[in-house]
Amino acid sequence: MSAPVPRDIFRAYDIRGRAVGRDAPLTPDLAFRIGLAFGQLVPKAQQIVVGGDLRRSTPALQQAAIAGLLDAGLDVIDIGRATSPLVYWATARLTLERPTAGLVVTASHNPPDDNGIKLLHTDAMPLTPQEIQAVADRVIAGAAPVQRQGQRTLWSPRPDYVRSVAESFRLRRPLQVAIDPGNGATTVTAAATLRAIGCDVIAINDDPEETEPAHPADPQHVEHVQQLCAFVVESGAQLGFAFDGDGDRLGLVDHRGRRASPDQLLALLAQDWLASHPNADIHVDVKTSHAVIDHISKLGGRAVFGPVGHSLGKYAMQDAQIDFGGEASTHYYYRIDDPPHITDDAVRTACRLAQLASDAALAPLLDAIPRYVTSPEVKIACPDSVKHHTARALADAARSRWPINEIDGARIDLSPDIPNSPGAWCVIRASNTTPFLTVVVEAPSDDGYQHARRITCDLLAEHGLDPTPLSAQPPLA
Repeated sequence: MSAPVPRDIFRAYDIRGRAVGRDAPLTPDLAFRIGLAFGQLVPKAQQIVVGGDLRRSTPALQQAAIAGLLDAGLDVIDIGRATSPLVYWATARLTLERPTAGLVVTASHNPPDDNGIKLLHTDAMPLTPQEIQAVADRVIAGAAPVQRQGQRTLWSPRPDYVRSVAESFRLRRPLQVAIDPGNGATTVTAAATLRAIGCDVIAINDDPEETEPAHPADPQHVEHVQQLCAFVVESGAQLGFAFDGDGDRLGLVDHRGRRASPDQLLALLAQDWLASHPNADIHVDVKTSHAVIDHISKLGGRAVFGPVGHSLGKYAMQDAQIDFGGEASTHYYYRIDDPPHITDDAVRTACRLAQLASDAALAPLLDAIPRYVTSPEVKIACPDSVKHHTARALADAARSRWPINEIDGARIDLSPDIPNSPGAWCVIRASNTTPFLTVVVEAPSDDGYQHARRITCDLLAEHGLDPTPLSAQPPLA
């Protein structure tokens, strides 16, 4: 008899939970049942590309999911170890010949004992939150194998992928770049692709056989990029790239060993995009710095707010016909034509930055981008059962006092209450994946930031929430 289905691991963007240890909810049996259910629900697909990251638990989960897909009557193209963007690329490429969906076994930057599954339509777009819940419903109800058994084929798309990406970028002068894949999935793609465009690549934590990372592969946070910062200085590299565990997020270190903030990097990439796409709309999420919004506006573009999360962000771009965007979490999105899909491929973004750096050092460009005083993303404990209700109540209270944007939680314009602080704001939203509200506060000056933080803490306290994690949190350095 199969174990009960842990509904809480079916989340807004993917399926994710602990996969190692006693009572781990994500087991090979569950991966089989997910593959079987997904294979019967995904519309139009005749075959599925399946890849996985480098976690210890991935091979067993990946083979179990493949078995489920085969029992659903679908053919499987098994590409083995792969980044998420490589699976997106392969799915979009094969769909040109035969309708192909995708499945990635990965937990991205989560701790090593976690794992997860990302599910893709035939256009390489992720399943929506509602579609993920439909898969959960089918798993719980019990999906039966069909009479036709699918066929499994092995394929390595990496050579074609590397050639495809390299065709889009060429360096104008030799460039040495340092990379830190965190022993994650970009050990499969990053060095090879950067070398293909002409980079001299030196690397740390680039061993695909090492399943214990030296540090979390999560470039959103400063502490996880410090080893790369030191390596860039020691080696004399002209640029450094830090990748997350499944290769869809990127951190940048300049030649002086300074990490660019995610907002600085988004502003730089937006500046580059607007140079060749004048007056373009650019997708940003509700946690994006107002400094980025101003920078885009001054360059003639328009920042268009969308919800947080790679799947929701991609759908927002698709609906608004936007071709470039980014998030505070270090996702940077491009709509590409060959093969046609929207991707947040950190390796592709690294290639573009290397090409820019082959024209001129990036450090002065980054220095020219204004920076506001910003908090990190602060988590305020709030049970899953009430977090969305609480977030709505906070938005209702704020709406009568300040201008707000409610596309994802409430981004509240606090500047009317703070002297000399245009662009002061906070965002309060329910996390889609954890029992917390997430809060970010920003203002153009230290005094404005302190004022904005006090207002936000008071608003949280008015709704019975403990604001201590925010009040005790200094702004980002």
